[in-house]
Amino acid sequence: MKCVKCEGNLVSTDVGGVVVDRCDDCSGIWFDTFELEQVLGQDDVRALKNVTANNKGHDAQRGRCPRCGGDGKLVRVVSPQRRDVHIDTCAVCGGQWLDGGELEMLRAGFWGRLAGLFRAR
Repeated sequence: MKCVKCEGNLVSTDVGGVVVDRCDDCSGIWFDTFELEQVLGQDDVRALKNVTANNKGHDAQRGRCPRCGGDGKLVRVVSPQRRDVHIDTCAVCGGQWLDGGELEMLRAGFWGRLAGLFRAR
């Protein structure tokens, strides 16, 4: 599959039994329905580490869903975990796209909130 936002190719990557598609150029990640939530809960996501800085300007760019064949453009949704992260979401199939580096930002927010639940008050 072609990347949602650049000219790269999406490469299947297994993360703890969840297979997602990461762009070999911009490090953006495509998650089919419910995969993002599963990956956020994983202890080890090194296979999805942002390996390139080639994601500048992609956040504002609208992409097309790679699963639905581009029937519609992805809708930018502000993440409830981090307001500075936009999760590009397909209204047809429910798939989600994170630009390179955004997964790390979400995980930092996710684990920070989880740790806060266990801090002594």
